Amino acid sequence: MLSIEALHNGFCLGEVTVLPAQGFVVVRGEHHHVSAKALELLLQLAHQAQSIVSQQQLLSAVWGDVAAAKVNLSHAISELRHVLGDSKSCPVFIQTLPRRGYRLLLPARPLTAANTLVPLIERRGRAGAVNAKHRFWLISLFRGSRLFSVSVAFLVSVWLFIQVMAITFPLMNISATGMKLTLLLLLIVFPLVLLITWINDLRERKKRLAQSDNPDKQRYWRRQLLLELGFLLLSFTAVAVLAHSLKMAIEADADAGKASVAAAPDSAAIPNAVAVLPFQLSAGSQLEDYLLEGIRQELLYALTELNQFPVLADRAMQSAAMHENHQQLAARLRVEFLVEGLLSSKGDQLQLEISVIEAATGMRRWSNRIARSRQAMPALQQELHRQLQNAFALILPHSSSGNPDGEYRITDNFAAFDAYMQAQQQLKKFDDIASLDKAEQLLLQALQADPDFAVASAGLCKVHLDKYVVSRSVDEFELARQACQHAAGLNVNQAQVAAILGDLYRISGQYEEAMKRYEQALLLNPRWVDALSGKAQVLNATGNSIAAEQQFKLAIELEPGYWQNYMLYGGFLYEAGHFKGAARNFERAAQLKPGSTDVLNSLAAAWFFSGQFTEAINAWQQVVDLSPVAQSYSNLGTAHYFNGDYANAEHHYRQALSNSADDYTIWTNLADVLDVQTDRQQEALPLYQKALQLAERNLLVDAHAPALLSQISRLQAELQLCEMAAKTAEKVEVGRQTDFYLFYDLAITSFNCQQHEKGVAYVRQAIDLGYPAELIAADPKIPHSGL
Repeated sequence: MLSIEALHNGFCLGEVTVLPAQGFVVVRGEHHHVSAKALELLLQLAHQAQSIVSQQQLLSAVWGDVAAAKVNLSHAISELRHVLGDSKSCPVFIQTLPRRGYRLLLPARPLTAANTLVPLIERRGRAGAVNAKHRFWLISLFRGSRLFSVSVAFLVSVWLFIQVMAITFPLMNISATGMKLTLLLLLIVFPLVLLITWINDLRERKKRLAQSDNPDKQRYWRRQLLLELGFLLLSFTAVAVLAHSLKMAIEADADAGKASVAAAPDSAAIPNAVAVLPFQLSAGSQLEDYLLEGIRQELLYALTELNQFPVLADRAMQSAAMHENHQQLAARLRVEFLVEGLLSSKGDQLQLEISVIEAATGMRRWSNRIARSRQAMPALQQELHRQLQNAFALILPHSSSGNPDGEYRITDNFAAFDAYMQAQQQLKKFDDIASLDKAEQLLLQALQADPDFAVASAGLCKVHLDKYVVSRSVDEFELARQACQHAAGLNVNQAQVAAILGDLYRISGQYEEAMKRYEQALLLNPRWVDALSGKAQVLNATGNSIAAEQQFKLAIELEPGYWQNYMLYGGFLYEAGHFKGAARNFERAAQLKPGSTDVLNSLAAAWFFSGQFTEAINAWQQVVDLSPVAQSYSNLGTAHYFNGDYANAEHHYRQALSNSADDYTIWTNLADVLDVQTDRQQEALPLYQKALQLAERNLLVDAHAPALLSQISRLQAELQLCEMAAKTAEKVEVGRQTDFYLFYDLAITSFNCQQHEKGVAYVRQAIDLGYPAELIAADPKIPHSGL
């Protein structure tokens, strides 16, 4: 135990140095001035360290009066705790024992020459450990500044606020732009908070420095100032970069909002909007499903042609439950009027009772009956359209007609009508090659019965386009072109026909003409989703991906129950390398259209590229079991190729070619499998030649398609036609492309033509755009030195 005299010369409590003669306590390198009474109280506790000292003893020793106010003792203890950084609830230095007194928990140690001369911030690293000294010195600088603690507290608070904002803002209908504006405001506030905190802290430290006689204090203060200035500079730079990024994102949102403001939906009912509910068949009546549904679908097209009021598309009805009442349907579908139909049959005679319901009230605004024979069903369709047109002219007197004739003609021929309805039903239920072939035969029957059947001709064009996308057969595209030209020559004014013509131009790379056709369709019906999706694909192909995504999302919002909307948006995300987002949309499409081979195949591809290899292979195998789809065989082959199982890969590629012999990509894949096997490289050359011939033939469809040109360049390089490959590659405008497959092909071209650095650059671009690095690492076509 040290004497009072020895304690007056100074002592240590752990890493704290007490200098009573100078009136200071040194804590973590900082000198804190302490009042005389508080220091005397600390001396008394140190004299009896680790023993209980009663309040009366302390009052008598320090204040000289046992009857002195105990509040003086409490204030002195609080001052000591504040200086020492001690806690009453969890003490390290001074323990309070209620009604008994106080106890100093640490023993008092005398000062030595070493710890008297060496500043505390240097003594924290003992035994000459230079690295530890620097580390503790730096930590001391951080701890001594409020700037860093305030920064951490502010960032944690902002992070918590962002979590709350992500939940509450959507509930309050605050848009994503609103969230970005809020974050921008927080970014602006952050440097202001740092600056104010730093200035206030600087003033306080200047005051303490003026009161200090520690020779090391000035050096410590300068070091801390430099550290804080560097921290502020880095913080302000980071804030400026983030704020600029947020500003650009907000401006992009504003531009996209201007582009779609005319079509942006809200939660209120669309003025004068009409939904045609599925027609019902009366008890005891019989009629084929495709005819009952076909009457309703053609009525939708007829009402669309009027261009007098918004007509809800058929596919948007898929999200509505037909057992809901009129008010519930109105809220879900956001329409003001509902059209209901009840069909009854007796022998060859049909009778259709049609009604117009005011959705909000359930009041019947108009109804009538139409009777015709079964063979006169086209006439029934035309009469149905005429009567509803007149009914809505009375209900909506301020509407204007887009059709001066006031007549709608689909066909007068029952055989054509019947075949067309069967084709539509076939396409609605299935999407494989066999179904497309069946629909093609039915549409040809319809056109044979009525060559002027424009909608059937446009439908035939769409079937051939779908078959071309699957098979890459130029013959299919030529058949599509002929059917579309025939439909266009009939001068019909329907959104359906205009949108299909837009598809033809889009697939052939005539984007300006395609956009005109889509705009024409949207003038006829602003809610025609096929035109919105086609427009989105044109925007994406021309480099405007932000506007394209807005159009895809609008199509989904208008028809949330239509599986194809999710497929197209998923395909957009897939091409951009967002595989998980693509998989979510494909999964939604699979829910809406179970058993679809097209959906399952796309979903498996998204899983494969997001690293879910087992799920992908199982899904492709399921597709193969359901229907022998060439693309699924090819994808299974690719999975085995990356796994090094070349025998299985070759088997599946050959299976794919037996179903789609004109697909140049599958021929290329098969050639790759042979080329990577040293003893079979000669077998690969004629396959590359075959793939090149088929690919060059597709230039007749679109001579400027970047993906096609990049693959042709790659095939020319495989055949060592490097000059031709370089010229073809020059035609690809890589600057605005986001398709990672394109850069993969150009990388193979470069490697084959001994341009290693260029190939490495293309590989890195492919990876940046989403091509999985693990697949690059497993690809024997890629030389991995230098990657």
